Amino acid sequence: MTNITLSFPDTAADHGAVSLIVPHGMDMEFHRFRGIRGPAGWTSEPVKDADTGQGATVFTPPSPRAEAVISYDYDDDASSGPAPVDIFVPENSPRVHAAADLAQDMRSHFDAVGGGENGIAAIVQDVADRFEYANLPPEMLYHAGEASVPLVACAAGNCIDINLFLVAALRACDVETAYLTCLYQADEPGQIEPGMHCWVRTRHSGRVQDWDIAHFKKVAKSRILPGLNPVPGRRWTLCYGRDHRYLWQGKDIVLSTPSRPQWVQADGTAIWGDGPEMRVREEHGAAA
Repeated sequence: MTNITLSFPDTAADHGAVSLIVPHGMDMEFHRFRGIRGPAGWTSEPVKDADTGQGATVFTPPSPRAEAVISYDYDDDASSGPAPVDIFVPENSPRVHAAADLAQDMRSHFDAVGGGENGIAAIVQDVADRFEYANLPPEMLYHAGEASVPLVACAAGNCIDINLFLVAALRACDVETAYLTCLYQADEPGQIEPGMHCWVRTRHSGRVQDWDIAHFKKVAKSRILPGLNPVPGRRWTLCYGRDHRYLWQGKDIVLSTPSRPQWVQADGTAIWGDGPEMRVREEHGAAA
């Protein structure tokens, strides 16, 4: 069994928050999610996304300055079975819908190569060619203030921003597409920083392919190929889809990209907070 521990440098008090919401993991064909453990002395309340039923836990500290440490447990087993059947069901959210000009542009690229897997590969490469990898303030992102995903000739963004565009582009071509989040660690320290990550999965004629533009960008590979980990590493899947909405104590907690834990204020507002330190430990012979 593999244990992934997230230690947070900030506390609820730093954000005027009262709790911490922690998305659960999920099974994939390369691992099985076993559970999460919260900090000692914190109370816990399980919640579910209103649309997909995916789970999370809201942990409430005994004091606003209590330190948060969250542990995920996974069995790394290639025979774990397939991903959930619902990962390709489109979200009911404008964040993943293409604006009319984006849809028209992507459809022309898709059709020009005959559609199918050739069309998928063409869309992925076209999107990759439009983006530079960068972490920008929210107000500087290409989709800031937009009701749907706009057409851009060139833009910058991180894995979330690139994959938002990619999902909208592929779905505009009627490609079955899933947005997946995970915790990631490269095999070689320093190649890609460990932590939260996301990628895109497509399905055509029953065949599944994974696409990770951001990681190809990080290691300066311009040609995007299907598959995971252009730099060898491991990922532990957290959730699928975007814009989860969890009902908690009569309020909605909305996570636009359900990934690492977020602080929650009394009115349900989710705060990203500081990035946690991630540690991975193998627990050989641990009980299932």
